[in-house]
Amino acid sequence: MKLSDVVAQHGFQPSDLGEIHNAKLYQRENPDGALELLCVQKIGNVMKVNHIALLQMMGMMLPMNEPLDQIVPKEQVEGFLNTILTQPSG
Repeated sequence: MKLSDVVAQHGFQPSDLGEIHNAKLYQRENPDGALELLCVQKIGNVMKVNHIALLQMMGMMLPMNEPLDQIVPKEQVEGFLNTILTQPSG
């Protein structure tokens, strides 16, 4: 399944907040006001996955949890994303 389809199943959409070389940036807004950012970057035969939930307050974005920074084999990235994105963070 395509990466964009996997993350769309969990409510993530492409983000226009920035660009990262060889990466896709996605975002999801949760009912509690949290903005989740997900970055999936191809590095050779592996994928680097970064995920964080942010609280938007008074024009600032504050982290709500520890960010995830994980290297995942390319063939395992779909299952990994399905596991970590099942529940909204925050």
